[in-house]
Amino acid sequence: MLHMEASKKERAFSNSSRNKLLNRSSYNKIADKWQIARQNGSISSLLVLFANKLKEGSSVLDIGCGTGRPVTKFLSEKNFVITAIDISDKMIQKAQSLNLKNANFIVCDFFDFKPNVKFDGVVAFDSFFHFPKDEQKNIYTLVGKMLKKDGYLLFTHGKYNIEIIDKMFDQEFYYSSLEIKEVKILLEEAGFEIVKLIEDYKEASDVRELVVLAKKILN
Repeated sequence: MLHMEASKKERAFSNSSRNKLLNRSSYNKIADKWQIARQNGSISSLLVLFANKLKEGSSVLDIGCGTGRPVTKFLSEKNFVITAIDISDKMIQKAQSLNLKNANFIVCDFFDFKPNVKFDGVVAFDSFFHFPKDEQKNIYTLVGKMLKKDGYLLFTHGKYNIEIIDKMFDQEFYYSSLEIKEVKILLEEAGFEIVKLIEDYKEASDVRELVVLAKKILN
């Protein structure tokens, strides 16, 4: 019986489209609450470090930008040219209402995103862990193709090989991640060098299982 129940869960999790739709729907439902929660969010010192490695006017891709605060707003104030994508149209609407300079907000699934330029930097705060488990191995190769050589990638993630449904603001969300050692291998294979890797990251009210800053060293 337990084996049968486990098989049912595995079949459910294997439906990437279903899980993407779940996250889009749930983020649309919590957009108002998310905007309130994030409007005074703190800026990570690692985001500051990331920004300091880029020249003024650099192009930055913000993956999973949400309502635009605090990350996209911070990048805008640093005079970067930002392309910000998110799967939730309600989140993007709220981000657009900020009227941030040099920021273009797009409703788009990361795996459908096909930029016609390469970026100097890519930020993915709290987005990679929403991606389908069967797509986790492809993330870094795809990001690598979007980055210029010597560009930087800053992202947060989980640190275990896991796939779960959990709740936030009383709505269900899908999450998945790989073990850290596999993430390290995937980054190296995609042409990245790890600059910083911090487990169980804590700063002010921010807590993350994993934060990574990496530099693309190969074309």
